[in-house]
Amino acid sequence: MKVFVTAEDSGSLKEVTFAAGTNTSIPDAPQPQIETFASAGRAAYVQRMILVTLEDGKECVCIARKGGVIQLYDVHAPHELLVEWTDKTHAADDAFVGLEHVDGRLSSCTTTGRLVMRDLTALGGDENKQTTVLGEPVNAFRVHPRQPNVIAVGGKERELELLSIGRMHEAAAWAGSAAAGAGATAAEPTLTKFLYPSKLWKAKNVSNDELNLRVPVWISDIRFLDVGRDSKDGWRVAVTTRFGHVRLYETKRSQRPILNVEVGDHPLVCLAPTGVDTDVVYSDTHSTTARFSLTRGSKLGHYKGAVGSTTSLNVHLPAAGDDSAPLLATGGLDRYLRVYNLETREQVAKVFVGTKISAVQIADASPALPAIKQEDEAAVALEETEAEAERSAKRKPGDGAGPEAEADELWGALDIEAASDSEKIEDEAGTSSATRPAAAPAAERKPKAKARRKRPRV
Repeated sequence: MKVFVTAEDSGSLKEVTFAAGTNTSIPDAPQPQIETFASAGRAAYVQRMILVTLEDGKECVCIARKGGVIQLYDVHAPHELLVEWTDKTHAADDAFVGLEHVDGRLSSCTTTGRLVMRDLTALGGDENKQTTVLGEPVNAFRVHPRQPNVIAVGGKERELELLSIGRMHEAAAWAGSAAAGAGATAAEPTLTKFLYPSKLWKAKNVSNDELNLRVPVWISDIRFLDVGRDSKDGWRVAVTTRFGHVRLYETKRSQRPILNVEVGDHPLVCLAPTGVDTDVVYSDTHSTTARFSLTRGSKLGHYKGAVGSTTSLNVHLPAAGDDSAPLLATGGLDRYLRVYNLETREQVAKVFVGTKISAVQIADASPALPAIKQEDEAAVALEETEAEAERSAKRKPGDGAGPEAEADELWGALDIEAASDSEKIEDEAGTSSATRPAAAPAAERKPKAKARRKRPRV
């Protein structure tokens, strides 16, 4: 297997390669190979990560960093940086809440509602960039997997809303002397493409609670379900909230959710599809990662092991004709990457990465370690030769010719130590027996005086 994780503490990416059954908590279990790259520091840690396949078939890792930087890296070593986009108008306290790739178009959205869409058929420059503002706050963002012009947004005190990104116009924009200062020279105007979103549907809040109080709104994640249906039949959308609710909407039936279940007391963070439109997987800020049935309105089981919040979920479904099991990768505050069998909920692998994980993505789901490429075999052999030479240089001249001599010396030292220990034990036993006073013969022992019984007074 090969899984990419993002390190929140160092702002880097880690490529974790391992076989099924890997568990770093058990010394005798198979151990992983971890390669770190693209370090940028905690101030520019990765907030979102997805895997992207370009038009020419090239596989890439796309990341969105704190500060407004979006980067595209090659999946394969040495992980070359292919392109980088920097948004100079990105506020310091703004954060990415969504990063989606649908139909060759990369969409990114921030908490202030700034939506940027880029056509990945042309990687260089911003000629194919389209922007719009969706309004704030936005805490959850999702693009429909089959209808790239349909998006869903929601947030704190912002109900679920479906928008259509359609009309576009071009206008001159200055990249700006405003940010550079009053004395700076004005830049040349550039032609920017602006999008006009139109509202398709908006949800209504649930009814008041038993005390007739308004139920607060705070959507944390969104997923489109039954994506193959036609838009004329409406959309089926599942959401999680920071108040512990899982909700299901049928836009053709009602503006209110047709299912609203409070699954726990802790805020829900992530929501992932399972390949079955009736089930989803969610995680919260405590330690729960569970599979939930949207038809029964109850949990189907837990994915156990996590300690603390699970901040990222990624489901890998096998291709058509592939008999391998679907997998679920999780990561969070406990610094462990865990991979589960999605159906049986059994833990397939557990890897300690040494840092808080902000995002996970499964790149290769094969249970065995990936085969080493031919060009890498020579490098591996050279590393082994250098390591053996270094060990040989550290040995003293009289230490022996090889590992067999070292083993003989080690066993000899252990035998000597064991013999000396046994001699000490015998000496201590002899000394204690010599100093102990001998017991008196039975005849010389004085009998104990019997207690005289007092006569009772008459």
